[in-house]
Amino acid sequence: MTLWTLHASYDPEAAVWYTLDCDVPGLVTEGETLERLRDRAAAVMPELLTDNAHLIPETRRDGPHSLRLVAFHESTIPVAA
Repeated sequence: MTLWTLHASYDPEAAVWYTLDCDVPGLVTEGETLERLRDRAAAVMPELLTDNAHLIPETRRDGPHSLRLVAFHESTIPVAA
C-alpha cells in the first residue's frame, strides 16, 4: 500500500479548508469542510497519479493507494474574564 499525505489548513476569511502541502504531485484543492476537501482530493488522485507518474518514484506508483489528511486549524476567540 502506498500512503500519501495531504496537509490542510483553514482560511477563516474565505471559510474553506485548502491544500497546504501534498506529496501527490499536482494535488491542490479546497472544500468548505474537511470531508469535502478529502472527497475532492480522493476524486482527483487517480488521474494525478497517472498523469504525473514520471514525477513519482517507481516504488510509490503501484497501488493500492491511501490518503492521509492532516489538518491544522488555529483560532483565537475572546473569553470573558
